[in-house]
Amino acid sequence: MSFIKNFSITQPANQILAIMLTLFTPLSFAGMMISGSKTAYQYDARQSLTPAPSGYQAFYIDHIGRHGSRYISKAKYEDIAYKILVLAEKNNQLTEKGKLLLTQITTIKELNKDHYGELSDLGRKDISLISQRMLKNNPTVFKGQKIAVISSTSPRAKETAEIFINTFKTKYSKLNVNQQLEDQQTLLRFFEYSPAYAKYKKNRIIKNTLKSLENDTKSVEMSENIASLIFTSDFIHQLNNGISLSENSLVKTQNFVLSVYQLYQELLSFSPLVLADNHLDFSGYFTQDQLLWFNTVVTAKNYLQIGPAFDSNGIQIKIAAPLLLDMLKTADSAIANKDIDANLRFAHAETVSPLATLMEIEGTNTVANPVTDYPSVWQADKIIPMSANIQWIFYRSEQADQPILVKVMLNEREVHLPLKTNDYPYYQWDELKKFYENKLNNWGLTDQGVVLKWLNKIK
Repeated sequence: MSFIKNFSITQPANQILAIMLTLFTPLSFAGMMISGSKTAYQYDARQSLTPAPSGYQAFYIDHIGRHGSRYISKAKYEDIAYKILVLAEKNNQLTEKGKLLLTQITTIKELNKDHYGELSDLGRKDISLISQRMLKNNPTVFKGQKIAVISSTSPRAKETAEIFINTFKTKYSKLNVNQQLEDQQTLLRFFEYSPAYAKYKKNRIIKNTLKSLENDTKSVEMSENIASLIFTSDFIHQLNNGISLSENSLVKTQNFVLSVYQLYQELLSFSPLVLADNHLDFSGYFTQDQLLWFNTVVTAKNYLQIGPAFDSNGIQIKIAAPLLLDMLKTADSAIANKDIDANLRFAHAETVSPLATLMEIEGTNTVANPVTDYPSVWQADKIIPMSANIQWIFYRSEQADQPILVKVMLNEREVHLPLKTNDYPYYQWDELKKFYENKLNNWGLTDQGVVLKWLNKIK
């Protein structure tokens, strides 16, 4: 974000905004930052959609989306970075760059105050634009019949749903957001109802893999190089040995640097204007190679816990089966009864990522070997950025004897599925449904009424 330095802080805010919007679309700005699942939503307005086969029109959409960009969810990394910097300042052991970093993190703390976990203005805008494009691109879908909307119990997911459906309220006067009962969030928070998955997340192999990345020679060396920009050599020596912030918190150099990097990622929750107005610019602390490596270290947790990890049909993916089953059933009902225009669901990265892998969307289900190579086959910023979404768009022919077609989009981009088709990106619904039903049948899930019991037993 070094471009911020080129602007005079005396310029009026509207002039800065005009320059920002001219030079940096959300796509190009986000592309400048390496931020894994914290990446702001990227939409390329230049992309074109493949026209439906002759005689076909869209008539129904099944959708699952992640909440929009948010303020940092917890103060953990903010506190680590701030407390270490304050300690160094008290002992006069900060460089000029260190003093600047402390000022910026103090500003970030103030921006986040009373907003932890909430949607940011950028997140609200992205969600609204996605819904507007859905309506614009699929006018034959939204006939004013009915839209079913469900969100997880998370306040940011519910707010995301409310913002999304606001686009449609002129056509649908009785449009409300519904939620499953707190103890039965099996569709959107299935990851909380599987004992086997809870055990998997604490698996020693996963913990050791993450620790080995944090303590890798490259992590240590890069962290010391970055620390040298911020602290005096005496303080770095203390940090290398570990500084105790509390009874259960010993912070070493790589812990501090990873905390600063986590804050760097979180900056994408804010618009370019907010960053410019508050003089937030971490670009002088990381090289491109360092950004790439620390992104690998931090995002590995996503890959292992909600991505293909060591087995693309492992428990971390199987648990999305209730959501897939619901999408199959609601689609079949919409096709048969012709009484609903869309099913819209709003949840989290932990919801969208396993579903994408379960569906075998290209680029979501390849297992990396060794695990450190995962960025070459699985990229969180492309799969589960903020506001991530999967859309199933259904098409019916004017001719009664023609098959129903479905196009799947990941983050509004047409994607390849594990079936042959002569009309890519359009697939025959009966074939796609059969493929997914076979997967669910092999895992013993065919009835929506038993998903809670199924999640409790699945291994």
